[in-house]
Amino acid sequence: MTSTLTPRVPRRRLLPAGALALGALLLAGGGQGARPPTVIDAGAAAWRGFVDGERTEVAVGQRAIVMLRYPSLAERVRRAGGQASEVEMRTWTAAALAGQKQIGARLSREGIQIVPDFVYTRTFNGFAAVLDARAVALLERDRDVRGVYPVRVAYPAADSTRVLRSGDYGPGAGRRARTPVPGYDGSGIVIALLDTGDVPPHPYLRGRVLEGIDILDAEGRALARPHPHDAALVERHGTQTAGLLVGSGGPEGLHGSAPGASILPIRVAGWQPSAEGGFTVYGRTDQVLAGLERAVDPDADGSTLDAARIAVVAIAEPFASFADGPMARAAAGAATLDTLVVAAAGNDGAAGPGYGSISGP
Repeated sequence: MTSTLTPRVPRRRLLPAGALALGALLLAGGGQGARPPTVIDAGAAAWRGFVDGERTEVAVGQRAIVMLRYPSLAERVRRAGGQASEVEMRTWTAAALAGQKQIGARLSREGIQIVPDFVYTRTFNGFAAVLDARAVALLERDRDVRGVYPVRVAYPAADSTRVLRSGDYGPGAGRRARTPVPGYDGSGIVIALLDTGDVPPHPYLRGRVLEGIDILDAEGRALARPHPHDAALVERHGTQTAGLLVGSGGPEGLHGSAPGASILPIRVAGWQPSAEGGFTVYGRTDQVLAGLERAVDPDADGSTLDAARIAVVAIAEPFASFADGPMARAAAGAATLDTLVVAAAGNDGAAGPGYGSISGP
């Protein structure tokens, strides 16, 4: 039995739903329990994040993302005019992986063994792995390699502390979504939320959150995790963003931008080791890309018939809005597979206006 890759919801309905999601992201605010900075310096070296305080230095080691020229599932679907059977999609996904294995075999003959942390076959063709200088040099010269990109750090996005301290965000201010689309509440839409874990159960999210996917812990369920050394510090950003998107039943009728939609939480950020030997809340770009792969193929069977119609990326890669990088290419690939990617913008804190307020993706 075959199916065609067509939107479950007419595309004219996706755009209003995407606008609702974008409006919620532009209002995003919140942190992880740490104290805000007392001094704001506009310099890039002193760049500050949201209310999580100064962003802790994170070491990503020699991790890199390798983009290949072999066609991804998205490229195959585009060449086929935007439609494909379920069997075709699974075949093309397997072919994309086979291309990666050819690269691995060539490097193996040079004495280099690659053990990927993640492989990407749906939105683009590539993989992420720890690579030494010799491996990078060989890959950059390989005819089938489009590019090798360093893994970067992405943090939960929110307004600067200066904005969050203003009266507009004070207790009882009743901040509400400012981008309503009359006649649309997101009903029937599944929004994949790429963020920290969610805190269950939350009364304002009751019945709106599906069982999630945990990129940081393959055995997890995308639930919010406490700090390894302080149980009182729990990941909160994912729950806050979910409330801005689909929350309902708040004080004085306060609700999210799309209260009729459902959230598929995909945990791509959380408590992870910092360079100083402690822990901080962040995600890596290789983890975000893995989250987008699952947003377009939640059951990971190679077919995107179960794709979320919208993927909200609520974490930001500072000063990295590169149009030709892996994040941008993955977002374009997701769009080809009928998943609209909505990313936080303008959430780069006090230094944003001077150094670029549009983050990656």
